[in-house]
Amino acid sequence: MVSMAVLFFIICALFSMFTYGFIDPNLQLSKNVLFMELQQPLHGLSYSMRPVAAMVFLVFLTLLGLWYLWFLGHSDKLRVKRILPYILLGLLALVVSFPAVSYDIFNYILTAKVTFLYRENPYVIMPIDIPNESYLAFTRAANKVALYGPVWIAYTVLPYVLGQGNIWMTIIAYKLCNLLWYFLFAYLIFKKTKSMKNVVFFALNPLILIELLVSGHNDLMMMTFALAGFMLWEEKGVWMNVKGLILLVASWLVKGATIVFAPLLLLRNISLEKKLVYVYVLLSAVFFIVAPLREELYPWYAVWLVGTAAFLDFRKHPIIMQFTIVLSFALLLRYIPYMWMGYYEGPGPMLRFLLTIVPIVVYGIVLLVQKFKKRI
Repeated sequence: MVSMAVLFFIICALFSMFTYGFIDPNLQLSKNVLFMELQQPLHGLSYSMRPVAAMVFLVFLTLLGLWYLWFLGHSDKLRVKRILPYILLGLLALVVSFPAVSYDIFNYILTAKVTFLYRENPYVIMPIDIPNESYLAFTRAANKVALYGPVWIAYTVLPYVLGQGNIWMTIIAYKLCNLLWYFLFAYLIFKKTKSMKNVVFFALNPLILIELLVSGHNDLMMMTFALAGFMLWEEKGVWMNVKGLILLVASWLVKGATIVFAPLLLLRNISLEKKLVYVYVLLSAVFFIVAPLREELYPWYAVWLVGTAAFLDFRKHPIIMQFTIVLSFALLLRYIPYMWMGYYEGPGPMLRFLLTIVPIVVYGIVLLVQKFKKRI
């Protein structure tokens, strides 16, 4: 078990190094000569040998996936104290990685800069409206006002201040803050389920690791508020209900997807377990139907589903748990076409669709065959 934990650290450390090849050419993270010499061959791999870089990324996904499935299968035998130091080192290695597969964290940083440095209303002023702003050179989609709620905007003052105006330090600050939400969410899972398997299901899922600790997406903050609030709402006592409602509203004011929880607050005669299944179904509808109508199927939105499923009983809901794992891997494959080609258009949308749907269809076929065999 310890050797597998050490392997996790090694994979994460190597993957973290690999991500530094994807630094935007317009972004200079450091002027340190040694850093620049080490980063140059990685940059050449990522930008001049794209198919090779895409295959290396696939190898890392495969290693993380196999390791995750092994650990999930042995989670009932975990000796947490023995493996925890290596797991923590692996998590920290991912935190100090470069956000290679998503530029959203730069939008967070620039929006915070508009708000707290320039003291402009981010719901009115777009980053591109700020003259001579140096971060525009490496930020994507800077022609939009803030897309997230006031609770999120207020929260970003913390990593903004911790970053001290240094872009590299600010990136790490955002991801360190995400690591705190990650630990808090894992604690909530264990408190509710008393199961290390459920904690492992969430905390070591490759999609969770990449989208939260590498890319730094803000979805877990929304889900922590939402699920903690939902569970408090289910407790007896007016004060518990009030605290639950406050957390739910805070979740909605981070990112609006969890507004789908609202109708479930009126249901009082069914178990929390069943309500969480309803939550999973409603968030799946937002994920698969509503989100693609706005733009496309973003992998990090699956944090909602993985996080919700982690509170369910494996024995009662095996299909939900299995489907969520398959979906996690399928969504991470969506990064490969851009990594291979260097652009999103052309065959990109079709390739992303196929890489997502094929694993899900294969899983569906396997499930049908298993059910057919049981009937025979």
